[in-house]
Amino acid sequence: MINLKTRDLVEISMLVALALVLDFVAGIYSQWFWLQGGSVSISLVPLAILAYRQGVKIGIFGGALMGILQLLTGAYIFHPVQVLLDYPLAFGALGLAGIWANCVKNKENVTMIIIISTLLASTMRFISHTISGYVFFRQWFPEDINPWLHSVIYNIGYVGLSWIASMIILILIYKYYPKLVRK
Repeated sequence: MINLKTRDLVEISMLVALALVLDFVAGIYSQWFWLQGGSVSISLVPLAILAYRQGVKIGIFGGALMGILQLLTGAYIFHPVQVLLDYPLAFGALGLAGIWANCVKNKENVTMIIIISTLLASTMRFISHTISGYVFFRQWFPEDINPWLHSVIYNIGYVGLSWIASMIILILIYKYYPKLVRK
């Protein structure tokens, strides 16, 4: 059982809300390019900050909560398992960045930790979306391309770009504004 203070609950709420807004804004500008869903978003930034400040459990919770809120505010729903894979599991995986929260808090090689932790989190999100894409969306894939390959290419495009953008922003924040994000 995790005992959270009011301040922690407010912090979780604010960072999850910020992640949701950033993802929503990105979705507006990405929908013409990613026709089957997904967007290049920096929603990982507030979720990683949450995970670095509060730890991996709260990070996963915050990410899953963001996925559920995203589901409630407009989602592609085809099957209950697809909903689970594309929303709470995929975004909950972004909380895995908090595995190295102590290293970030102790300022131990923060740049490398941000690169590795956000890569792990984004990779797990990518895997979740790729499985969902293969299982539930392959009926809309071109017939001349292997469905696994199509799902991998489609999902790595926006998840990879989201990771790169978020990683760069996080490195800059922790380098130039460390007091803003440290507990």
